[in-house]
Amino acid sequence: MREIVHGLQNAKRRVSLLAGREVTLVVNRGRNKIEKLHGRICDVYDGIFTLRETQGKVNSFSYNDVLTGSIRFFPPESTE
Repeated sequence: MREIVHGLQNAKRRVSLLAGREVTLVVNRGRNKIEKLHGRICDVYDGIFTLRETQGKVNSFSYNDVLTGSIRFFPPESTE
């Protein structure tokens, strides 16, 4: 049980370090539904964090998604 708590705190810390930065997220929604989202992590809360996409849409994600590997973070893709 203790390892899970430390893992969750580690995931929260890693996401909070990315707050305010441009990122690309690859989100596995299940059943071969993979989304690639580009935006900025705008808010970090106790249970969730939010990503504001470049089009203005806001998505929220759980830290458990980060722990299970359903969400992966990448540097923003260049527009060149």
